[in-house]
Parts: sequence; C-alpha cells; structure tokens
Amino acid sequence: MIRSEVDALRAAMVRAPLDPAWAPFEAAMLVRAAARPGICRSPGTRPTVHHPRAERWGDEPGLLAEFDTDAAASRLVSTLAAVAPSAVVESGYQGGRHRYEIHRVTVPRESGAQVLEVLARSASAGASALRAAGGTQAVAGRRRRELVIAAAAWRGALLAVGPGRGGPDGLAVRVGDPWSAGTLVRAADLLQVPVRAVRRPGGQLLTVDGRAALGALISVVTGSGATAAVGVAG
Repeated sequence: MIRSEVDALRAAMVRAPLDPAWAPFEAAMLVRAAARPGICRSPGTRPTVHHPRAERWGDEPGLLAEFDTDAAASRLVSTLAAVAPSAVVESGYQGGRHRYEIHRVTVPRESGAQVLEVLARSASAGASALRAAGGTQAVAGRRRRELVIAAAAWRGALLAVGPGRGGPDGLAVRVGDPWSAGTLVRAADLLQVPVRAVRRPGGQLLTVDGRAALGALISVVTGSGATAAVGVAG
C-alpha cells in the first residue's frame, strides 16, 4: 500500500460503524497494541510511539494509551463511549530536532484502574468468542457477530500500530505479545483472509499479501462498501 492508501484506510476505519456490544473489545485491542514495548515503524516514517505495558503505568494513573496518529486516538475515545465517557485526547509534539505528533488518551486519574480492568475483561471476552466461533452450522446472526468481533480485532491493531507496508499489494502489522498475535490470526481465519505470522525482535509481524486478501480485509475493517474509498478493488 502506498502512503495515500494508508491515510485513506485510517480515515475509513475511524468512520467504521461501532457495534455497542463489542466496542470495548476494539478499545482493548487498541490499547494492547499500543502498549507494546520497543519500536514499530509506521509506513515510511518515524518510529511509532509505544509505552510499556499498561500494568506498568502506575506512575501516570489515567493514561490509557499513546499513539502517533489522531485517527487511533479518536477511535479509542469513540469505542470507550459506554465504559469511559470521560476519555479525552491530548495532542502535542515531542522530540528535539525531529519533532513528531503524539496523541494521548486519558481518563480521570481516579477511574483509570477501573477502566483498564473493564478493558481486560473485554479482551478476554472477545478472544474467547473468536476461539469458540466457526463451524459449518453457524446461523446467520451468529456469523455476523463473529465477523464483527474479528473486524474489531484487526481494526484496533491496524489503527494502533500500522498498517505497515507488506508489499505492493499487502499490509503488515507488528504486535508485541503472543495474545495479540494469536487473536489476530484467529480473526483472520474467521474472515477467510490468509495471513503470515513471522517472529521478529520485539514481537511478531503479521502480513496480508495479495490484492484479493487485502481487499477482503479492508472491506470488513472499514464497513460494507468502503473498499472503493481506499482505492482497492474487492
């Protein structure tokens, strides 16, 4: 994907419909992906901002995540509407000679621990639902729910730490913990999108290659009919 396609994809994901039942799971994916220690390159630009894992943020209660794009921060606030309506985005710049944007999502200090606990339960519920999903006997309503959860997983990860370049007709996302990698692989399987997972220093690199696979993933993470908006044919 070229830079203009990446920017259009981010914008389309921010506008994607939210399922109230699974919005907290998408929020959890955003926070977990952004919490990866180390460095992850954004498409052709500077390193993406990452904090230590959430359980080590005791020195700054109320901080949920930091991102290098306003798109990710805005989407996190939207997904938190039901569980943390007081969440806000604080934007600014960091760095010396090479300055870069940083977008912090915070809640009141006194409610930070409670919100993180809700997100932990939401992450567990979403992952469990994905593991239990599948099967040829799934009815239409259950199948729709599975697709909603799988799309939320990939949308959260792509907004938080990508999408990176996975070749001219592909994309990649690097996640730092086995739980996130396993959740994304399972979600891709349910979406019938082939994905390669390769271990890299600091985590695993998940790559989607091929225009058909890329188009299928983009279609579900942006919402029905959004494929054309990002310049990819289904």
